[in-house]
Amino acid sequence: MRVVIVGGRSRADYLMGALAETVDTVVAINDDRRFCEYLSSRHDGTVIWGNGMKLAVLEEAGVAGFDAIVALTGLDADNLAICQVAKKFLGIRIQLCIVSNPENTAIFRQLGVTAAISATATLAQAIRGALELPDPADAKARAATAAAAAAAEAGNGEGDGADGTADDEEDPGAPSPFRSILGSWHHLGKERR
Repeated sequence: MRVVIVGGRSRADYLMGALAETVDTVVAINDDRRFCEYLSSRHDGTVIWGNGMKLAVLEEAGVAGFDAIVALTGLDADNLAICQVAKKFLGIRIQLCIVSNPENTAIFRQLGVTAAISATATLAQAIRGALELPDPADAKARAATAAAAAAAEAGNGEGDGADGTADDEEDPGAPSPFRSILGSWHHLGKERR
C-alpha cells in the first residue's frame, strides 16, 4: 500500500510514524520548509516541500496511482480540492481528509471523498456514549418513523397518493439525510433556540 499525506503538522508527524511499518510507501507533502526538515529527520518516508494543492507538485512527487491520499490542511475547502484532484487526475482510489466543520462530512461524501473525518463530531459522539445520552438525530428519525407507522395503522391514508403510492412531496418535519452526522454543538445550538 502507498499513501501520501498532504499538509498537517502533528497529525502528519504521527501518521508517518504510525504507517511506516504497515504500508510500503509513505510520502508527506507540506508547504512549511522547516516542518519538512523536521519530518525528514524523524521518518524514513519521502518528504516533499511544496503546495500539495497543486497538481504539478503532486505529479512531481510521483504519487499518481497511489492507494490513498490523506488531506490534513486546516481548511476544509483545501482538503476537498486535494481529494478531488487526487481522485480525478492522479487515480488515487482512497481519499481521506479532516474537516473542521462537522456538517461538511456528508457533503464531502456526496462529492466523492471516501471519508471525511470531523474530530468535533467524533468527540460529541464519544461524550454522548460516555454519558449514555441518545443521539438527537437518531431520536428525530425514530419519532418520524413512529409517526408514519401510527398514521398507517390508523388507516387515514395520509402519505398515500390516489394510486396507493407515496406522495412525492417531502415532509418538512422529516429528518434531513445530513442530520445523522450532525452530533455537534453546531446542530444542537440551532435546535435549542
